[in-house]
Amino acid sequence: MNINIPDYVNSALLALENAGHQSFVVGGCVRDALMGKKPADWDVCTSARPEQIKETFSSYKTIDIGMKHGTVAILTSGGSVEITTYRIDGAYLDNRHPEKVMFTDDLTEDLARRDFTMNAIAYHPKDGLRDPFDGQKAIANRLIRCVGEPAKRFEEDALRILRGLRFASVLGFQLEKESAEAMRQCAELTKKVSAERINVELSKLIMGSSADKVLQEFGDIIEIAAPGLRAVPVSHASEKLPVRLAMLFPEKTEAALRQLKYDNHNVKTAVALAGLLREAPPEGGLAAKKLLYRHGEEIARMYFETLGRFPELDEILQSGQCYSVGQLAVNGRDLIAAGIEPGKTIGESLEYLLQTVMEGKVENDKEQLLQLALKKK
Repeated sequence: MNINIPDYVNSALLALENAGHQSFVVGGCVRDALMGKKPADWDVCTSARPEQIKETFSSYKTIDIGMKHGTVAILTSGGSVEITTYRIDGAYLDNRHPEKVMFTDDLTEDLARRDFTMNAIAYHPKDGLRDPFDGQKAIANRLIRCVGEPAKRFEEDALRILRGLRFASVLGFQLEKESAEAMRQCAELTKKVSAERINVELSKLIMGSSADKVLQEFGDIIEIAAPGLRAVPVSHASEKLPVRLAMLFPEKTEAALRQLKYDNHNVKTAVALAGLLREAPPEGGLAAKKLLYRHGEEIARMYFETLGRFPELDEILQSGQCYSVGQLAVNGRDLIAAGIEPGKTIGESLEYLLQTVMEGKVENDKEQLLQLALKKK
């Protein structure tokens, strides 16, 4: 099996080899390549110690990503490469991070600390694949299996539970029975994972091709990690994150999403959508215009895509029909010039004119609108 490695990554492997060190590409990039996918990034593991990595690449800009864990990023013209020393993790005291790490010269010992067998495969163009835990077999069988004892893996790092569920959703893989049982056994530990990390894993999970299957089978675990979530099907809805968040967090949406550190745009959009989804679906063009007026095009489009209907929306947008004050043929200055008193009355008049135009009682014509405004005055 040959894996097509980019030149800049091959150059990093060769530089380490020329300096007398063993090195391999490892982890997700190997997994993706074996699945016929193009890896998004490339990670390298090596027998070189962190100081030796920096010495080998002294002519390059380097970033100390995690020196105590042995990781150095090398910035090349082709891209960045994260290079990590082979290591053995010590005891995990907080169900997330090892208290200390011990560097080793043994690749197999390094692979043994990884989460799932599909991620514990290394490759070198000359040496081929190193797969001591049958990760290739797991990939062929579309199976997510822990390296070693599942409960121990999850007790070490509870984030692995959410990573496993995310992989199941995104890759469409099945969780091996013992690993799935250990997830449930250790589910309460996910409360120790930071909100930011839960945010990342949950967002990828609910956008995955097998999101519904994972939510149905493991919703009880996900609900522990993300309080307020209701595990309901989402794949029929718009493929946009705020829509799926609105569906999964129908009550107290803002509080739940703020707790998970979602950004303002996603929170505000999801809150608006959750409110709309609790209401009866609008009927007719006027209702669509009013919804556009209240929430704007982005939210309206997401909402109607979720309903899977309502062609009036495109007709309104494409034909330029009026649904906002800014689209009226008159503005505040026009009303003042026509003799309407400046102040609160102007805003009220514009709102009245908009509602009248949307209801089709008057054309969006400057003269007609001015006459109507003066008549109301």
